[in-house]
Amino acid sequence: MKRFALIVLLAAASLGAAAQGTSAQALLKKIEGKRVSFDFSLTTADKVSVKHNGTALIEGNCYIFNDNGAEIWCNGKVRWTVDNAAKEVYIEAPGEEEDMLLSPEKLLGSVTKLIVGDATASGKYTGEGPAKGATFVLTSIKASAPLGNNSEFTFNTSSLDSSWVITDLR
Repeated sequence: MKRFALIVLLAAASLGAAAQGTSAQALLKKIEGKRVSFDFSLTTADKVSVKHNGTALIEGNCYIFNDNGAEIWCNGKVRWTVDNAAKEVYIEAPGEEEDMLLSPEKLLGSVTKLIVGDATASGKYTGEGPAKGATFVLTSIKASAPLGNNSEFTFNTSSLDSSWVITDLR
């Protein structure tokens, strides 16, 4: 699950890294302070190459990431990591990953070979950790006015049946 959290970080890193270059600055200006959604694809460069594909929705300090059947939900106060295949949910307080995810300034310098289009971005993550060297592509980047309601970013564990394992780590 920690690896998946780093994947989330990488997807956001590409948005944060958008402060590099002229067209990237225009993209950053377009998404700053907005509700942002995008599709992502990334490949880790660790000992074994792993490919991830998914979608993301970010608004302020709230987000939802879907990746190959796993999900990460965060309403700014609580993070739910949901593994649908294993029927497991981990509940925890947001951590350092969210600080990086939601602060483009902290991500500057962590992405190289950045290419930005009207609604796309791609590059290579050069930050530390197991995700170092991962390449990513973001497509269908859309920005709209924030809704200001974080309830849609709250995962409802009460809707799960008794076969699910819910681990609260807060």
